[in-house]
Amino acid sequence: MLTTILVGSSGSGKSTHAKTLGQVICSTDKYVEEQARILGVSYDKAFQMLQSIGIFKKFTKYFYEDIDYCIRNNKDFVIDRTNLSSEMRCSLILKLRGMARKYGKIIIIKGVYFVTPKNVILQRLEHRKNIENKSISVMLVEEQIKKYELPTIEEGFDYLIKK
Repeated sequence: MLTTILVGSSGSGKSTHAKTLGQVICSTDKYVEEQARILGVSYDKAFQMLQSIGIFKKFTKYFYEDIDYCIRNNKDFVIDRTNLSSEMRCSLILKLRGMARKYGKIIIIKGVYFVTPKNVILQRLEHRKNIENKSISVMLVEEQIKKYELPTIEEGFDYLIKK
């Protein structure tokens, strides 16, 4: 079973790439987007509201339940999150390998990381805001870019691909 972990800031191209892989997409975004639709607000407004009242943790639980389902059922899947820090990725990879072991499954973990120029990211986010009503603040993106640590094989990936 193949698992793809995407790595990159918001607007770097992760979600667009995920849709091309033919794998189940595991992401907390779909739960936030659903709440935004229900509440009739933008993605970023829904995200802020959900975090402020502590509901986002529930979506993280659903995210891991989606992963568990894929592993149990031998479905290839892609993790579409920023995964910016080495520590976060190491923890995630250990968790994935533990889940696979629990079900007696073999898991191959591919990392796909995005090195996208800031000006391209900002253009994409502006386009996304106009087309999808999904906006992410420039300040948040700049913070993500500062925190971004390039992934390494030592984190537990079976292989890495740069986009």
